[in-house]
Amino acid sequence: MHAQSLRAVSVTVALPDDVALTDLLPRLQPSGTWVRHGEGIIGLGVADRAAAHGSERFAELAHWWERRLESITEDPRPEQLRDVPGCGPTAFTSVTYSSDSAADSVLVLPELVLGSVAGRTWVTVIGEQSEGDLTVEAVLDRHGLGIEDGVLAPAKDAADTAPETAPETALQEGTHPVSHYLQAVEAGVQAIAERRLEKLVLGRDVVVTADAPLSAGSVLAALTREYSDCWIYRAGEVLGATPEMLVTVRGERMAARVLAGTVDGSLPTDEASVLLMEDPKQRTEHEIAVQSLLTQLAPVVEVISAQNPPTVLRLPNVYHLSTDVTGRLVKDCTDSGRVGAEPVAPRVPPALLVAERAHPTAAICGTPTATAAEFIARLEDLDRGPFTGPVGWVDGQGNADFGVALRGGILSADRRHMRLYAGCGIVAGSEPESELAETWAKLRPMLGALRAQPVG
Repeated sequence: MHAQSLRAVSVTVALPDDVALTDLLPRLQPSGTWVRHGEGIIGLGVADRAAAHGSERFAELAHWWERRLESITEDPRPEQLRDVPGCGPTAFTSVTYSSDSAADSVLVLPELVLGSVAGRTWVTVIGEQSEGDLTVEAVLDRHGLGIEDGVLAPAKDAADTAPETAPETALQEGTHPVSHYLQAVEAGVQAIAERRLEKLVLGRDVVVTADAPLSAGSVLAALTREYSDCWIYRAGEVLGATPEMLVTVRGERMAARVLAGTVDGSLPTDEASVLLMEDPKQRTEHEIAVQSLLTQLAPVVEVISAQNPPTVLRLPNVYHLSTDVTGRLVKDCTDSGRVGAEPVAPRVPPALLVAERAHPTAAICGTPTATAAEFIARLEDLDRGPFTGPVGWVDGQGNADFGVALRGGILSADRRHMRLYAGCGIVAGSEPESELAETWAKLRPMLGALRAQPVG
């Protein structure tokens, strides 16, 4: 994979008022989205795109991004936006769970990024230098937006692209029938009983069909209303609402959130908390996931700490055990050591390579990782694609947010189909029917946003 030699210009304009990103979403077809509690960034259009496959997909995307940034000339940003993460040239990314996947791992550089964080609001546009003078107004206009008295809003003369009615949807079986998942869980429990592994995460898929093209913006807007505590994401064709942060990078600092251990969200809070905090199965599943992340990140961090004991995270559909992890990334000198080489200041590893170290955690694979991955390939018999892979964004300063692509699905090219995924952690004592019920609970966010009813 080679970086484009195309020269580009990046222009960022500050806006005086907060942008109601969630209000704009139904009118948009975002190429990238990362929003939580109404704040974040939304990408529109595609200025450039890279795709990678195989075991070197993280490194190839990191290299492409580094080379692409070298070809972008950024106009000076307004003072108040100079150090804001996600401002300036920013790419949305989705990396497949497995190196064997036939799906693309992607970096998408939008033509336009809308941002609103902590009261600071901006628009960044990316364009070819050959376009002449790049104006924010012209790019906004192409996407049916405009700035009126400093406020970003749909352009007065733009067609109303918000769908009047949502398409009719229907739920269909996925790659395998439900019986296949029950048998897979049973086989996984047996393997754990035989001490071949400690934990195994098994997923399944379903398909939602629509009688008209689905609006990605409307689906994302619905998720922001019902799951505001989650990170609402889109990168490439994967979109959803993830409660789990794989890793956040801010300069030398990193942070992560581990979720493992789940009970249904219909339970009273007190009852759910007791089940999660006092059930050995739930606590064991969670502790395995936390330890796996700490072990995997060890080569790229100097200092790391994990919250103890875990807390209970309440979402509309489920409760999770949750542990926050924080640390400082190790600095490494990139000088090759050759005689006469110019000294190179030590720097932290590229954010995509930090994400590679963190992926996959026991929360989405199992323990031991290599053994669990073998069982997943055999028992699931499913190409997860970007499901359970890292998803998020990376900017030109090396800042990044990578969530785990959970509670989501993949939108087809014609936008008339979405393949949704859900999975459960299998440990000693897991019961197939209970794990199946948990997958339905985890599918609830996307089924609700698509107005598709679960079966059973």
